Amino acid sequence: MRILHISEAFGGGLRTAIVNYATATPEHDHHIFARARDGHETLQVPELARYEQHTGSLVAFAARARQMAASGRYDIVHLHSSYAGALRLVMPKNIAVVYSPHCYAMEMGLTRTRRLAYWAVEKSMAQRRQLLISVSPHETAIGARLRMTMPIRFVPNAAAEHSHVAPRTAGQPLRNRPTRPTVVTVGRISAQKDPHFMAAVARLLRDVCDVVWIGDGDEGRTELMTAGVTVTGWVAADQARTLIRRADLYVHTAAWEGGPLATIEAADAGCPVISRDIPSMRSLGYPLGGSTPDDMADAVRAFFSDPGYRQHVEIVTKELSAAFSFERMTAELADAYQFAVRQLT
Repeated sequence: MRILHISEAFGGGLRTAIVNYATATPEHDHHIFARARDGHETLQVPELARYEQHTGSLVAFAARARQMAASGRYDIVHLHSSYAGALRLVMPKNIAVVYSPHCYAMEMGLTRTRRLAYWAVEKSMAQRRQLLISVSPHETAIGARLRMTMPIRFVPNAAAEHSHVAPRTAGQPLRNRPTRPTVVTVGRISAQKDPHFMAAVARLLRDVCDVVWIGDGDEGRTELMTAGVTVTGWVAADQARTLIRRADLYVHTAAWEGGPLATIEAADAGCPVISRDIPSMRSLGYPLGGSTPDDMADAVRAFFSDPGYRQHVEIVTKELSAAFSFERMTAELADAYQFAVRQLT
């Protein structure tokens, strides 16, 4: 099949997800048309996929995307994220349209009025002929509420197949050090990842552990550093995986999510994960550390002081790594694409 991937925000976890999709189904001809986020490159686009980067305005991006979709060269147009998803309104009717929100826009920390507005837009666009590919059971449930009869396939994100860092054994000592354990997180320092939440947690854990934020950004960076968090800046993907592998615990503090790749990559590297209690992470089955900085700090303290709780977190994390494997993602994605071509064209 000839598959056109369209993304307005080709960076970070979204870039990794799209590259994983192309890598997982090399039997298809993949073409990626995207606006890249400089400095947020994760995986390189594989040679098997053609990549066209757009540097113009959003209006020009939408016009070019519509032109490519209407060219008749593609069997499937796969729209990634809510902004690209708006192109469902102008997609040719003879094309199989697949939509991956990678976290619906109304999940963001918005005012109630704006959330309702986004909901109304998504509900309207959900009535069009399409296949929804969700990355969490929570996202599946949202899609079903938008349109009860909408076809949906759950394709969980997975760690990149070609990671160069071997996983460690759960509970394995990481370094010959007489000092403190290390907690890490990964991502752009932005409202979604909620650096203010992490800064509050770090202040409560000054006597327990070192906290490292792998990534960079402007919103909250100073607060993180003032709280004692080490901010690495953007580093190469292999270096990030190495830092995660050497850490004692991964703490996920995002305020909203679809199905984050960073946490499953941490699990795949053998690093235990505790997540903030938000709907998507709850639906995926991650160990939860509560919904407030105080609750999360208590969970981290328990992880380092209670062997039973630590073992529980390690076991669940390992189970998640096995459940959300690259092989499963490949099989579910292949089935979704076959369904889209059979039923939507």
